[in-house]
Amino acid sequence: MDVHVTFGDGSINLSIPEKNLAGYIEPKPSKTSADVEAGIERVLNNPHGPLLSDISKSHSVCVLVEDHTRDAPHWDMISAVVHHLVDANHVQFIITTGSHEVDHPENLNIVDMIKRAASNVKLSNYDVTIHDCQSQNMIELGKTSRGTPVIVNALAVGHDVYVSLSDMKAHYFAGYSNVVKNFLPGVCGFKTIEANHALALNPRSTFGIHPFHPDASRRDNPLAEDMKEAMEMITRGAKIFLVAIVTSNRKLVWADAGYHEPVTARGMELLDETSSFLVKPRTRIVVSPGGYPQDESLYHAQRAIELTKNAVLDGGQILCLAECRDGIAPDSAIENFYNKLTAPLDEVIKSISGGYHLYEHKAYKFAELLKRVSRVRIYSKLDKGTVEAAHLEFVDDPQSVIDEWIDEDPDVKILVLDKGNKIAVYAD
Repeated sequence: MDVHVTFGDGSINLSIPEKNLAGYIEPKPSKTSADVEAGIERVLNNPHGPLLSDISKSHSVCVLVEDHTRDAPHWDMISAVVHHLVDANHVQFIITTGSHEVDHPENLNIVDMIKRAASNVKLSNYDVTIHDCQSQNMIELGKTSRGTPVIVNALAVGHDVYVSLSDMKAHYFAGYSNVVKNFLPGVCGFKTIEANHALALNPRSTFGIHPFHPDASRRDNPLAEDMKEAMEMITRGAKIFLVAIVTSNRKLVWADAGYHEPVTARGMELLDETSSFLVKPRTRIVVSPGGYPQDESLYHAQRAIELTKNAVLDGGQILCLAECRDGIAPDSAIENFYNKLTAPLDEVIKSISGGYHLYEHKAYKFAELLKRVSRVRIYSKLDKGTVEAAHLEFVDDPQSVIDEWIDEDPDVKILVLDKGNKIAVYAD
């Protein structure tokens, strides 16, 4: 039978006999709305807590907007929010890049969206900036209880109200993409992000666990707890108003608005229902991050492998379908992610265990996986030498891998996982 798997701006068709298909997993079908802006407007007009227009009136407001690496409906979120801010004293918009690329064309496009939306509602007293973690315009606020120095963009400090726009999904070490990530790493300095992300090496820093989770037994995530503490230091008791959504194919699945903790908890409940899967691990799996921008580089595609790795048995094989049109990784991450990964795997793990540098958690986790499975194959736009230097196997025809697996074992069961950056897989 034909199985369609997301790739870049389109999809790849794989032919897998029905008897060999162990299953096809993607976020569970949900009722969606194409009118995302209207859905967000509805929850803004009926929030959990006071109206945003009421708490922003005559106050300084900071709006945190996710960057281009999140395939969020940026225009709909921004456009729905701005007219609730027209009575604020001043509005500071910050695109929360964390350590990501600053002047990416799509980030500049988000800046234009903000300006157009502001013009539409005649919002004049505002500024827009794209966060740069290497900027000199930083303020140090002290350290978290885990020793993370909280160095933050000066433009993000001292506001009365913070508005976080968050497209929620599972996150492989922060538990979930949610409100706290717009603060750390979102508007923090390089040293802060590096210290926090060192906690990604802790096995408890993983998906499905977060201090805001409604299940008390699923709150012990050291890295996410550190993020939460930094957020509280940055906001200094100010109101945090969250506009949270869950989307599928740029359509709205769910939206909520109001004070950040209850809204975040409800989002996590929904994601656990729609995007979490208990599966029987298999010897052969196919993984797609979910198309562009989820597969824009190997750096981004790795998230999907981490979120689905529980689906493959020890000694098994993974076929990853990720376009990687932007190459290996952002320039800032190549040295500590890709170049680090080209060393012998035992050396990768040992060197990072002895002292962490930002982005090395990706090399560390990749190395651990590569030692556990027998092969990780990748079909992408990356060249063969680049792929194989990182202990991965270059594939020029994904169907040939499927055919090879079936030739080796006519009864093989192949599990296909699509939109892997938006699902969380647990082993049964």
